[in-house]
Amino acid sequence: MIFKPSIKTERERAQEVIDDSIEAISVLDNAIKCGFLKDKHSLIAQTWIKEYKSDIENAEIFLENNKDIK
Repeated sequence: MIFKPSIKTERERAQEVIDDSIEAISVLDNAIKCGFLKDKHSLIAQTWIKEYKSDIENAEIFLENNKDIK
């Protein structure tokens, strides 16, 4: 038997993804702004930021599409 989480649980997970991704972006952005990273590492961090932004966008879309379910 396969267990499928409820939409409420999925909504909570999506919100956690958003919160965690915002925090990760903040940390990475501060590291880049400080200027102590090597250029290649700064570029890697920028790709990570793009990935976190994509995660936020996907989670927000999920929440928007399931907003009537509390």
